[in-house]
Amino acid sequence: MQEYMRLVIIAIILCMVSSAGCSKMQQVEETAIQNAISKEMALEREDQNSSDALPVEIIDSSVDVLIYAGKSLWIRQEHAIIEADITKQLLESEDIQVGITESKESVRDWMLKTTGNGVVNVCILYGILPSTIYASGNAQPDGSVVENWIETTDGDTVLNHADYFGYNSSEGQANERGAMQNLMDLPDIEINVYEHNIGMFVTEEGRTLTPSLGNFGSDRPFPLDELDADWFAEKVLATDAQGILADPIIVRDGDRGRLAIVFHTLYKNDPKGEVAAEIIKYLLTE
Repeated sequence: MQEYMRLVIIAIILCMVSSAGCSKMQQVEETAIQNAISKEMALEREDQNSSDALPVEIIDSSVDVLIYAGKSLWIRQEHAIIEADITKQLLESEDIQVGITESKESVRDWMLKTTGNGVVNVCILYGILPSTIYASGNAQPDGSVVENWIETTDGDTVLNHADYFGYNSSEGQANERGAMQNLMDLPDIEINVYEHNIGMFVTEEGRTLTPSLGNFGSDRPFPLDELDADWFAEKVLATDAQGILADPIIVRDGDRGRLAIVFHTLYKNDPKGEVAAEIIKYLLTE
């Protein structure tokens, strides 16, 4: 009994000490979280995206726009689905057929069906490039499903929100800069990964084409001065003060396919759904 009482007293003392330090510990933890918020949220997103056992949906080739919402980075998946629904509703009010899928296999199957079909199709991503259309870790640098898709004269477009286009694979293994370089066949093109919140100012084209777009801070804007070969800036909707970096932007490979970067931003509440719909209406009617 004496031993039992001694243990109880020790436990009470430890609880009192722990309670006394609670407030200070909470302040330390809050500061640490604020200082590392981007890393914290990226890791959280990776954990939430860990499951990929999703059913394959049959997406008809009549679907003009397919949105992949199975995984995301720099935007929470639930937020990505909300933005996808906004884009879908706005486009379907214009008689544009839109599908939303969480299956990376469905994205591959739809791309294969719509490659070289003579019409413009658009695939929307949220910071993740499905491994079914581009092999994880740049394992197939040439001839991937998505590269074949954008290299026809259909004008097909990959529109990417949130994290750096192509940097992240659905498998969790980063492609880093390689994916964009390989898909554009521009080995030297790079997006700066060391600066955040770079001011983007809406251009005249942006005001006309995307009325929902306002000035904002981009975390991964596109380098206009690194375009080469047949690639050119088709529509520059917002730029930095020097006119060197752009976001949103549509770039095109001659008379072939396009890439569109739209709000490369880190967990920011941008009108992604609205601006994407405005850009796609241009793409499908120009």
